[in-house]
Amino acid sequence: MYSQDNDNKPRYKLHTMNYIVKILLRIIGRTRRLTLFQLLWITVVIIIYTLWMWNGESVEQNTHNPVILWWTESFPGTSETRHCSNGIRCDIFSNRNISDLYNVEANLFYASNIKFDDLPLPRRPKEVIWGLYHEESPRNVEEMMHEDVLSLFNYSSTFSRFSDVPFPLQYLNSFEDITNIKYFVPTVEKNKYLNEISPVMYLQSDCETSTERDIYVKELMKYIEIDSYGICLNNKKLPIKFTEDYLNKLHDNEFLSFIARYKFVIAIENGICNDYVTEKFWRAIKVGTVPIYFGSPLIKDWFPNNKSAILLEDYPTPKIMSNYINKLMNDDKLYESYLEHKTKGLVTNTKLTDEIKNRPYQIDVLKTATEFECYVCEKLHQRRKGKLDQSIVNKNHYDCPKPLSALTLQVNPLNSWAYSFETAKQNAASIRKKIMTVN
Repeated sequence: MYSQDNDNKPRYKLHTMNYIVKILLRIIGRTRRLTLFQLLWITVVIIIYTLWMWNGESVEQNTHNPVILWWTESFPGTSETRHCSNGIRCDIFSNRNISDLYNVEANLFYASNIKFDDLPLPRRPKEVIWGLYHEESPRNVEEMMHEDVLSLFNYSSTFSRFSDVPFPLQYLNSFEDITNIKYFVPTVEKNKYLNEISPVMYLQSDCETSTERDIYVKELMKYIEIDSYGICLNNKKLPIKFTEDYLNKLHDNEFLSFIARYKFVIAIENGICNDYVTEKFWRAIKVGTVPIYFGSPLIKDWFPNNKSAILLEDYPTPKIMSNYINKLMNDDKLYESYLEHKTKGLVTNTKLTDEIKNRPYQIDVLKTATEFECYVCEKLHQRRKGKLDQSIVNKNHYDCPKPLSALTLQVNPLNSWAYSFETAKQNAASIRKKIMTVN
């Protein structure tokens, strides 16, 4: 177990503090009269060190709490005693240097920052729990698509509903966003805007995706007018007020109102995984436009109502899709059947409402991380009591198959992402073999 001195600070910080104090005393002892510069220098050193001592460190003096270490850097970046339900506690650290001082019982990994050649080895699976946190698409860390790497971990917190601490609604800012009409433009007004804008909007600056969405949109453009902003397939310029650093303005009120004028927004994810649903879908729902969606095969489980988006798989070619869009353009009543969450304030999908009710943490990334810490903390306490069964993360926890093309709805063997999928599979096998053979 780890130990702490009486002022509740970890020992490595106390040793550093003692060293700095000795240096300052030597300076003062050798100088009968301090200059203003020396006094300012000493003051700055004391302030900086005080902030370092206390920033993020609120670990209680308790040698009995299990220790959990975030091995990867930057996220979530704090160290404290985590108070969880049922009165259990664990000490959480984000500085891997403490692994030389304390008995770490669980290592947590933020997958986006993971380095497979920099892991806490040997693995010791019977002694140390490994937990995986990952919210990104498969292109972020392709090895995570394969069980050889996933099975290195005991527990997970991912977008998949089958994860131990799931957060499939991570991009839904609040339940109120679904029914709120702050940005909503009624159909009769949208029809008037058609004199200056197209019925469909496309906005992307990532032009090399596994779903080949640009290829699909380019084909769809042959049959229907689309305003394409961003870098990809650009045929219309954003207003100047949005052009500077527009990626950081995508949630600004003025920009959301700009999007809300459109009847349809193309929302094609950059990766296909069960429950990986991003702001591309939820932003359209929020402003009250109809998303033309391709992404999670389970997306209907998160529709506000039976008809809240148009899916590519229901209209499987750009020609067929354009015919249906034109049908909606000529039938306001049919078009508005996709917007009942706005026009009627209606949410009939109990899966969605139950998910929000049962897992309210998931719309806040830091609360989700805290929930995961407490989940692992509970497992550590169970293990100390001899009540913990072995658990291994499997494919369902991060369910991303080989990339599918939005155009054909099949795997394109010429797609570079399909090739890298196979390469990542080989890498995953090598990683597992290397890690599990280190003694």
